[in-house]
Parts: sequence; C-alpha cells; structure tokens
Amino acid sequence: METDETARKTLSIKISSQRSYFIIILVCSLASYAVLRRTNNCSLAATWTACKTFHLPDYLKKLSNSSVLEHFTDVNSIPGTTGPGIPTVIWLALSTKYGGVNTNASSSYGAAAAVSRLEAECGWDPGSSNFVHPECIKQFSFTRKPRSFDISDYYHEIDIVIPTIRDLDFLEHWKPFFRHFHLIIIQDGDPNKVLEIPKWADFELYNRWDIDYILGKNQSWIISSHDASIRNFGFLVSNKTFVYTIDDDCFPARTPDGVKIDALLRHIQNLITNSTPYFFNTLYDPYREGSDFVRGYPFSLRRGVPTAISHGIWLNAPDYDAPTQLLKVDERNTHFVDMTITVPAGVLYPMCSMNVAFNRKLIGVAFMQGLMGSNMPWGRYDDMFAGWASKVVADHLGLGVKTGAPYIEHHKASNPFVNLKKEYMGFFWQEDIIAFFQQVRFPPSIKTPESCYLELAEMIRSQLTHLHPYFNRLAEAMEIWVHLWKQAQKGTLRFHPIRQSWSNISTNPYAVFTICRNEKGYLPIWLGYYRRHFADKDIYILDNDSNDGSTSNLTVNVNRVSSEKYFDHMWLVETVQNMARNLFERGYRYILFCEVDEMVVPDPIKYPLGIIDYIKKAKEEVIRVSSYRIVHNTTLEPKLDLNKPIMQQRRYWVKDNDYNKPLLISREIHWVAGFHECQEKGVLDPDLIMIHLQRMDLDFYMKRATWKSNQTFKAEDVQRNWGTQHQLRGAKAEEWFFSTGGNVFEIPKQFRSVPLF
Repeated sequence: METDETARKTLSIKISSQRSYFIIILVCSLASYAVLRRTNNCSLAATWTACKTFHLPDYLKKLSNSSVLEHFTDVNSIPGTTGPGIPTVIWLALSTKYGGVNTNASSSYGAAAAVSRLEAECGWDPGSSNFVHPECIKQFSFTRKPRSFDISDYYHEIDIVIPTIRDLDFLEHWKPFFRHFHLIIIQDGDPNKVLEIPKWADFELYNRWDIDYILGKNQSWIISSHDASIRNFGFLVSNKTFVYTIDDDCFPARTPDGVKIDALLRHIQNLITNSTPYFFNTLYDPYREGSDFVRGYPFSLRRGVPTAISHGIWLNAPDYDAPTQLLKVDERNTHFVDMTITVPAGVLYPMCSMNVAFNRKLIGVAFMQGLMGSNMPWGRYDDMFAGWASKVVADHLGLGVKTGAPYIEHHKASNPFVNLKKEYMGFFWQEDIIAFFQQVRFPPSIKTPESCYLELAEMIRSQLTHLHPYFNRLAEAMEIWVHLWKQAQKGTLRFHPIRQSWSNISTNPYAVFTICRNEKGYLPIWLGYYRRHFADKDIYILDNDSNDGSTSNLTVNVNRVSSEKYFDHMWLVETVQNMARNLFERGYRYILFCEVDEMVVPDPIKYPLGIIDYIKKAKEEVIRVSSYRIVHNTTLEPKLDLNKPIMQQRRYWVKDNDYNKPLLISREIHWVAGFHECQEKGVLDPDLIMIHLQRMDLDFYMKRATWKSNQTFKAEDVQRNWGTQHQLRGAKAEEWFFSTGGNVFEIPKQFRSVPLF
C-alpha cells in the first residue's frame, strides 16, 4: 500500500500525461485539417509543421501547464453541476477515512476495499436505486440544488436591439417578456416614416439621419443601409452587459405543450453559465438543471469558460440559403428539441442574427455584422461574417459560444429570388472565406477583442482582397468600427435618439404640454424634440380647433379645446392653468409648459442627458427659463431645410429677457397674459435655455404671419396691445422680423453640435 504522498504524486503524473496527450491530439487534428483544407497536402511533414506552428489558445496552454487535479478543490463547477475537484475529494476521503487506495494494483480494483467501506456506511437499495443513508454523501460537500435564477436581477443589464422598416406591432406578442427591458430600435428605410410603437415599450429610436449625424458622413458608411446589419448601430449605442437582437418577423415559439417560450430569459441563462468548447458533452449543456457532465468527460475541464454568445434557432421558416429555399420552398421546421450545446473550439458555425444574444463586455466589438446592403456586391452574409469573426476571436480569448435553444417562431419566409440576387457571389466566396477563418491564428500577445479585430481586419486586407476589392473596404470598415466602439465606451461618442419613451410613469413622473391651432410647420419640430425625452403618454397637446390635419393620427395625447377667437389671452391662461392642475392631479411631479415654437434645453455640457436629467435634479417649485431667440441672417444663411436639424443651419441668437418665462413647475401657479410672468415667486436658471424659433427663417415666418393676421382676435386684447406682433403682415411683418431688439451672439457650440431639433 502506497503512502498518501506517493499516491498523490502517482495520480498527478498519470492525469497530467493523459491531459497532455488529449491536447496534443486535439491540436494536431485541427492543424491537419487546416493543412489539408488549404494545401491539399496531409503528409506527415506538413502536419508536423502545422502542429509546431499552431497557436494554442491561452486557456489550453494553461491547462497543459497547470499542475494536477490535486489543486482543484471545487466539487461544484456551479451549484447543481459537478466540478473538477471531485476526484481529489473522493481520493482524500478514501485515503483518510476508508483505508486508502492501492494505486499499484494490476489484477484488481485498487479502490475496491475503500469503496466497499464507503458503501457499507451509505447503504444501497437496488430497488429504488438510491442510498439507504443519503446523509453520508454530504461529506463531499456537493451542492445539488441549482442556484436560483430571477430574470428581474437583469432588468438593467440587458438591451434589446431591433432593426426594422415597419411598425412594431409584433412587440405586443413579446410584451410579457420584454416589458421590463430597454429597446434600441434602429429604423432603416425612409427616416420620415413615423413608426407605430406600443405605448408600453421603453425604447429609444434612431434612423439613418441620426446615424449620419452622430458618426459623420466619413464614418457612417460602415453602418449598412437597407440591410438588417444596420443593427450594428444599436450595438454601438448600448452600454449594457448583455445585448439581445431579434428581427421584427419573429414571435415567441411554443413548447409542444403550448407554453410560450421566454427566449430572452433562456439566452441570459445561457450567457451567465459557462461553455465547454474543449471537450464535447454528449448530454448537451451540463450547466442546465437536469443535466451534467457525462462519464468520460475530463474533470479538469469541468469549470468551462465564460460564454460570450448564445445563438438561438427557429421554428417554422428555417434560415435557409436561397438555393435551398428554391428547392424546398414549402419546408418548415416543426422539430422542437429543447437543448443547447457548446460549439467546439476551432469549429465555425453559421450564425443567424434574428435570435441571438451576446455579452458586450466579453466579445462586443467582434460581433460587428458584416458590411452589406446598399452599394455592396453581396448580401445576407452580414451575420455569417459576424459569426465567423466572433468565433475565432472567442476561441483565441478562451470564450465559449452556445447554440440551440431558445427557439423563436420565424413567421416570414423571404423571397428566394431576391435572396438569390443578394447571395449569389457568396456561394463561391464563402468557400475561401471559411477556409481563411479556419486558419486564423492571433499572436499570443493579443489579449482583447479590440486588438483581435484590428488584427483580423489586416488579415482580411492581405489575404482576401484577391477575391474582390470589397474586402479592402470591409477591412477599413472594421478598423473604423473599433475606433467608434472605443469612443462609445469612453463616452466621447454621444447618442441622441430621434424618439424616446419610458414605459412606466412611476419611473418618469414628468409631463410636457403645449397649445396650438393649425401648426403644421412647428408642431412636428416641437414633437420631434420633446419625444426624445418624454414618452408619448407623457406628452399632451391642447388642440385649439385645428383643421389642417396637424393633430390627426398622433400617438401622443391630444385634448380638444375650443375658443371663439384665435387669440384670447385670458382664455389661453385659464385653459393652460386648468391643464396643469389636471396633470398634477394625475400624479405628475413636474410639468413643463411651452408654446409650440419654444424648445427648452438645459446646457448640454452640464446636462448631457437632456431635459429629463435636468428635471430629476431640480429642487425649485417654479423655474424660469433663460430665453434666446434664433435669428436668420439672410445674407449668410440659406432658407431652412426642415428635413435637417435646425440648430446646425443657424449660427446666431439674441438674448431675450422678456421671454424668461416660468415654464417648469412642480406646483400650480397663476400665469399672466402671455405666460411671461406669474403671481408666484420663480427662480431664473441661466442653465435652462428656452430657444425661441419664431424668427428662425424668413420665408417660414412670412407665410405663418400671413395666415395668423387673417385670424380673429379678441377686441379687448387688441385694445390692450396684447399680441400685436401676431397681427402684422407684409412689409410690417418683415420689418418686425429683422428688428433684433438686442445684441446678436454666435450660438455656443454645444447647442449646435448635437441634433437637438
């Protein structure tokens, strides 16, 4: 019988040798395949050369150099799943409590006697296949019960990115699963189209104009147009740990029992448990409840590696390529197999982005979808490219990729002829591209996904441009992408959505409202700005008898009010005060009232997140704005293009103290005519700027002045000289337009460098 120390050393040597053999076989097998694929030469000399030059992932190097199993003490890899310390714990128990193990036995089981003593203590009931005294197993300190999982712990750690060209009514099907999460919607196609989005959704929306402005024309081209890979911009916007991206023709799948599957929950479960890329477990994901590592799985590998990507699949319309679609046009996937597996190290897979989640902090930048869409020679390989690229980066960094469950139901089978046009070149290119990725090896000194991706871009430039000049452009796009990613992570790249919403008034108890009549010009501008900061359900329009269609079919709250005269100042004051009172009664804590040509903007340097951030920090009950009036220098500045951001087309404003109105309030107040003053004491904040657009453009003003001067005004108001500027027309109106009434200043850069409105 050997001593404990001798037994320990013998065990260590044997296990270390077995692991080394396994690693050498694995590495040389991969190397042999790479040699054969690239050179058609599988001679012993060529294979051995490949083995010697093959760059092992750092994780495998650590395994091959790690001491021995005796250094593993964790009986659980995670609660509920066996870990690498089990052989050592059992060996110690048998050696110290049950008489020891004869490691030199050659004609019998060396552990037989010790195990028999253990069995005698525990007892075994063959009828029930269970212990007679199950408490004896507690000595091994194995935690059988899995760790509890609550998706609510991740409400603030997940963004859902959705590329779309259509109304998002499909989200209603996902409401039970998505309502607590933030959505980043990237609108492709016509930026002028106003998408219908469920009122419960917590979202921010960006369109092509936003992308071009935020990134600049010299960089925005890397975000594809007219292609689902526009979702890349959403990945750039997100600052959460996890991102789930889904297409707008995907719906919750159902189990065979008819239960809807929460795909997001399952993706997060996949991502927070490790992967097993270095040895295949035939019972699927061993970290899932009801599963474990099977017999023969190396204990030293049971810790696994962090999971970077969770790739889900689909029921109904499968993600076939165009030729397969053509040949199997009516084929649908009806097979539900509730399993997830790890994609082995060194193995590529075809990734589809209609149902996939990833850990931004582990792999983020390497998940860029390939450059596709408008003005590109191929399409529908954007997610394929992302899958190949992220996989080789994950392999190098010692990260895992899971595929399989969760399922979604893919409703729309796309046109195979359209797909054939896009995919045709890819049928041929992919053979070379996949072979390229199979031989990608990064220098051991590279430790980050950013460095890997830059290295990969250079490899693509040097090894794939012989196929087509496109690949040089792709490499450039990858390099710019890394630069933008770094800027976004540092916070130096600012994102300002065209629309924004919050789903719960209890977390955003602030409202904004205005009053208007027939404001087809100003109202879209007003809504465009305030929708960036307030949910549609917290925006109110008092519609004073509009008949031009400007207030029709809006998703914000439109309250109809009516006055006999167009301008009746006391009626206006009473109506606005009543509305404010009503909003306070509904539970709002702060209310912002501003007329339809007034945009209230806190200093972007001090409040980069905008008006909501300002309101959250507000302490005063009545806050007066600091007013500036935009002026149109017709000599230097052209006519406004209302399809472009206004502040970028105007350079000058005038300080207008007469308009330092009390507009942000947390209590009822009593305004005077014109809303310039109130009976209550207010505090003027020079950081809360009201930008008055009344004179932003000469042509715009003159057309509006002609219409307004033809309206009916209350006689008493005219006698009091209230609102006389609204009665001007023609030359008098133009004269008033150019009367500055103060010193003209250049608008500070912070108000012109962001797309406010």
